[in-house]
Amino acid sequence: MKKSSTLLFVCLLFLLAACSNNNKEEQKDNQDDTEQEDELEEKDNKENLDPATGLFMEFIKENKDSERVAFLASWNDKPIAEINPDLALPLASVVKIVIAIEFASQAEEGKIDPSEMISMEEVDKYYFANTDGGAHEAWKNTLGGGEGQVSLEQIAQGMMDYSSNANTDYLIERLGLEEVNNRVEELDLNNHDPIYPLTASIAIPERVLEENNLEEDELEAALRDLDDDAYRQIAVDLFEEWQEKPLSVEEKEKTVALVDMPIQKVWSDRLTHATAEDYHKIMAMLNKKEHYSDAFYEELDAIFSLELENEAIERAAQKGGSTAFVLNQAVYAEDKAGNRLEMILFTNDLNLSELEVAAMQVQALTDKLVNEEDFREEVRDTLAE
Repeated sequence: MKKSSTLLFVCLLFLLAACSNNNKEEQKDNQDDTEQEDELEEKDNKENLDPATGLFMEFIKENKDSERVAFLASWNDKPIAEINPDLALPLASVVKIVIAIEFASQAEEGKIDPSEMISMEEVDKYYFANTDGGAHEAWKNTLGGGEGQVSLEQIAQGMMDYSSNANTDYLIERLGLEEVNNRVEELDLNNHDPIYPLTASIAIPERVLEENNLEEDELEAALRDLDDDAYRQIAVDLFEEWQEKPLSVEEKEKTVALVDMPIQKVWSDRLTHATAEDYHKIMAMLNKKEHYSDAFYEELDAIFSLELENEAIERAAQKGGSTAFVLNQAVYAEDKAGNRLEMILFTNDLNLSELEVAAMQVQALTDKLVNEEDFREEVRDTLAE
């Protein structure tokens, strides 16, 4: 009897083991089936995405609860979508809108003459080769060989149309950094960091390295340890020094050599921040032609407006901004019927594939928001989910 019980117990163990193995295999099969179904569903969803904007819209939707994206769009003052409107993110070249406003204001007041001719050498003292995606050289190539002298208005156009950082810093020199930052206050932009020179910030790493007698592998941490005021002050100090004694080509090359990808990330992270709400306020004001005079808007249009191929659009302007981790866009437009669109998109911490998608699809997103009512409704519904 005892032997029979032992045999029965062993048989039960084998049976349980077999059942357990069968259950595990069944669970694995079910898990594999679920994963395959999820993959097929994801593939179907991606295949159904709008080829012009779908991947980017998916990125915005998937990241709307993160600190990687802010999006604010309106049509005739009614919201299309609002995602993190009060999240301050790096502006990159979108900050140049404020400098353009200061330029047009000083032109209106007679403080500057947009037709004044400037030596290109004065502008080029702020140019660092291979740091702006070819923007400065591309602008100079439009001047038809007249590189010896250039007007202030052409410099401002190069800042806005080609996003030349050298042009930007020259204009900060001419307009005055204090006046530019006073403009931020005058516009009542409560979440806007102080503006500081762009090209001078490229040289901050070298100054910190030398003044603190650091090794290069200590530089990133040292830069991150600087508080914002100290960081900006170094850029301002360098900017003022260069007005008296510009760097040579060799000194600029030495400066740029330090700016590897980790240092670029610090540079990108420390750029002037503001919120989508701040820049939506600016673009709505400009779109309605409020707050300033007709003379102001005439000069602003000369440096900050698009040549339009779409006959349905009366007027439009946009300014993008990008780094190796950021892609931003600020837009306003008005159609012939008087309908107005304003759109602000800020991003941060993008990886390479996300940056590629954003670069490919942001313009289509802008164009479709301006031109297609059905698309505006689709965006409203998609980002409200």
